[in-house]
Amino acid sequence: MTRRSGSRRRFLAGLGAAGAAAIAGCSGLPFTGEEKRGGARASISSDAIGPVDWPGSPFPVAVPASMTDAHETRIRRLLDDVPADPDIPNDAVAASIADDRERALRNADGDSPDGWRVDALSAWRRRRADAAEVRGAYRAATGTDDGSDVVARRRAVRDDRGALAADLEFRAESPIEAVLAYETVESLLAECERHLRPRTTYPADPIAEPFRAGEALARVERARAAVTDAEGIRAAYLAQRDEAVPRRASLFAVAEELRRSVRATRANVREREGGETPPGDEDLSGTVAQELFATGERRIESATDDVERAVDAGDYATAVAEAGVALAEVEAFRTAVDEIRDGGHREDPSEASIRSAAERAQAAVREAADDGGPLAARLVRPGLETIGLLGDRIERGYAAPRATQAELAFVDLYADAVPPAAEFVRERLT
Repeated sequence: MTRRSGSRRRFLAGLGAAGAAAIAGCSGLPFTGEEKRGGARASISSDAIGPVDWPGSPFPVAVPASMTDAHETRIRRLLDDVPADPDIPNDAVAASIADDRERALRNADGDSPDGWRVDALSAWRRRRADAAEVRGAYRAATGTDDGSDVVARRRAVRDDRGALAADLEFRAESPIEAVLAYETVESLLAECERHLRPRTTYPADPIAEPFRAGEALARVERARAAVTDAEGIRAAYLAQRDEAVPRRASLFAVAEELRRSVRATRANVREREGGETPPGDEDLSGTVAQELFATGERRIESATDDVERAVDAGDYATAVAEAGVALAEVEAFRTAVDEIRDGGHREDPSEASIRSAAERAQAAVREAADDGGPLAARLVRPGLETIGLLGDRIERGYAAPRATQAELAFVDLYADAVPPAAEFVRERLT
């Protein structure tokens, strides 16, 4: 029996046990504490983890290139209003604005980041906000007060966001497509809301605080970009789906059921594993096993919280997707604990072992995405992001070998748990 088939059997058995103990017709998985460790420097070759091999996007339709083009056009228009050598009495402010303008232009000329196009749009929204910040700081430093404009634009964006949220019926041709299409829309609406909060208010004296003025304008620009992308994403999906029907009620019911499943499974696994203490009587201090156990606990807690937040916010597509992630995280933790009990993960990490762990993690993620369809491709995202993050840490020289190997081992186990988790979620959606 392969580890993949064994993972599926354990996954379904665990769900059945938790469901029988908790709620009729529901099932569950994960949880525990929080890891606190420093990012100690370590000598690991920068190529120890290769580039992340992203699978095809789970978004049901192609994202129009025009959405990226619109951001780039807006960036250039914002920066066209700022001269390369700004005439500002304060030389330090002038030099800083000139440097920021040059950096923003370089970013506008840069390629879209790797990954899915819906994610690449996020980078363009950040670039757009940076351009707005440069323009806002320049206008403030040269005597233009945009305070009333910030208030008016924030109100207009909030109105547009509210109208889109009120009209969100999760129209889709299937419940699965509703999850995959509208999770992105929900995320963008949440991003818009975050940037509408006046964390940075426009200064009463903009000449004295030009960079604060720029930041206030940047937040409104980012909010506008987010709601525009949300509208564009929904329109792109519906333009290619003539038979879409409202799915709000069914997504709500599935999100609530999956939340109960996650709660029950988290409690079941916590009881089975005995709380926050690593398994067995052996002292695991300083081992990959200790790091692996802590990694699993941290990820389960985070994934479970994400489900709770999404349901409470009424983001039902996000809740369904995050529930799939949480269930897979729990099964990965369950398997990790079994391996630790059997004496695994005691070896001292080396560059060779880290390379091998990275290869296994990459292969497991590819297999999970290929075997499980679009929903599984969505669920492997945390593994893809972890591999990319670890690669960045290594390049910066802040990757601890034990933690790196443990994270890669967990990604491997997590990817094995994705197909059965995706199947479990899919069955509740159909």
